[in-house]
Amino acid sequence: MSARDNLLTTPIVAGWTLAQILNTEAPNLVKIWEDCIRDDVEYGGGIYIRAGAVRPTVNSAKGNDNNMNIERFRTPPPGSQILAEFHTHNGKQPKDGRPSNEDISNHWDRTFKNPAATHVALVVTTTKEPAGGWGKYAAVTKEYAVIVWEDVAKGARIWAMPRLTEKPNFD
Repeated sequence: MSARDNLLTTPIVAGWTLAQILNTEAPNLVKIWEDCIRDDVEYGGGIYIRAGAVRPTVNSAKGNDNNMNIERFRTPPPGSQILAEFHTHNGKQPKDGRPSNEDISNHWDRTFKNPAATHVALVVTTTKEPAGGWGKYAAVTKEYAVIVWEDVAKGARIWAMPRLTEKPNFD
C-alpha cells in the first residue's frame, strides 16, 4: 500500500480516517487557504471530533506573515479529540506549493517527542509546481509529505505528512 493510501485509510482517532475528514472538511480548508492568499498571511488550526458527532469541527486563526504557531491547536476543546492539525502557505508561486523542509523537520520533532500523538499534520498550498515537477525535492521523493486532495479549479492542494520513522534527511 502506498504512503498516500495508508494515510487516507488508516483510522486516526475513534475510527475516523483522513479520507472521511477530507470528504467533509476539505472545502473548509480550501476556504481558509483562500483567506490566507487574500490576506497574505499563513493560517493554521485544528480539526476535532466530539464523542458521538457525525461531522468534525474546524478551528483556525491567522498567523504572522509566513509563520503559524499551531501548538495551541494541539490541545482539543473539552470533550473533543484532535484528528488533524493544519496550516496554509500564503504564496502562489511554485516554491510555495509543498510543505517546506522546516514543516517536515517540525513534524518530526513533534511526533518523535510525542509518540502517542496520532493526529495527522496537513499543509494547504497552491497546486503550482516548479518546471519539471517535484522530482528533486527530498520531502516529496522520500514521501515525507504526500498529496491527499486537490481542488484544481481553485488551485489548492492538501498535503499530509505521515508519522516519520526516521529523522528526515533532505540530501
